[in-house]
Amino acid sequence: MIKKLSYKIQGVLDRINVIYLRLVNIFANKYALNVEQVREKKIIISLTTYPKRFDVVHITLETILRQTFKPDMIILYLSKDELRGYPIPDYILKLKKRGLTIKLVDKNLKSYNKLIYVLEEYPNEILITVDDDILYSRYLLEKLYEQHIQYPKEIIAYRCSLMSKEFEKKLSPYLSWKNAKNIKKPSYNLFFTGVGGVLYPPNSLHKEVLNKSKFLKLAPLADDVWFKAMSLKNNTKVVQVFEDFIEFPIINEKSQQNALWKINNGLNKNDEQIKKVFDYYNLYKYIS
Repeated sequence: MIKKLSYKIQGVLDRINVIYLRLVNIFANKYALNVEQVREKKIIISLTTYPKRFDVVHITLETILRQTFKPDMIILYLSKDELRGYPIPDYILKLKKRGLTIKLVDKNLKSYNKLIYVLEEYPNEILITVDDDILYSRYLLEKLYEQHIQYPKEIIAYRCSLMSKEFEKKLSPYLSWKNAKNIKKPSYNLFFTGVGGVLYPPNSLHKEVLNKSKFLKLAPLADDVWFKAMSLKNNTKVVQVFEDFIEFPIINEKSQQNALWKINNGLNKNDEQIKKVFDYYNLYKYIS
C-alpha cells in the first residue's frame, strides 16, 4: 500500500516536472555549457532521436542543459533520411543558442547513432550517452564524473544488470539477469544499459566498435550488447555510479510503443544477438 502510494506521488511529481521543463523551454535563454574551465579532455554528451520523439526529446535536453556540472558539448545526432518531410521543430532548434549542437548524418545507424558518430569524431574525449525520452537528474553528469575521477579507465553507468552464465560458453537468459546491487568494485559482469546514462573514457572500447558492417550484422537492434562486447574485448571493466541500480523516469509511456527494448525482450532478440556477438568474439571467459 505504501509502495503504491509512493509510486503515485512520484508519478505526479514527474508530470509536474515535465510541465515545468516545457515552460523552461519556452522562456529560458541562459547558455548551459562549460565556460569556466579549460579541460584537458572535453566532456561531450551525445544522443540521437527521430521525428516520433521530437515532442519528448526537448524535455530530455532541458534536463541535460540544467546539469550542476556543465558539459563542454551536447550533440544531437539526426538521420537525414528520417527527417524527410519532418522539419526540426523550433522548440529544438532554439536550444542551439543555449549550447546544443545538431548534426545530421547520412547513414542511419538507428540507436547506434548516439555513440558511433561522436566516437569517430571525438575519439580522445570523455563521451557520455543518454537516451531521448528520459527525465534525468540534475546531478547525472556530476556523479558520473566523480566516479570517473576515481576509476579513470573504466566505463561508468547508472543502470546495470549483473550478467551470469549457465555453462562455460552459455550465458543465462537476458531477462534472468538481476539488477546490480551492492557491487562496490569494477567488474566485467556488469552489463550497462544506455537509458541510465553511460560515461566512456577515451580508449575504453576496442577499435572494432566502429565496424559498422559487423554490428549491423551481429547486433542490429542491440547497441548496448555491442558496446558491452567491445568493452570486454578491450579488457575494460564497468563501475555502477551507486551500489544500487538507478532507474530514471520515462517522460511519456507512449514514446515507448516502438522502443527497441520491447522488441528485443518480447521476442528474445537480446539473447539471440548476445549469443552471436559472444560466439563471434569468444567473450565468455570474461563472465564469471
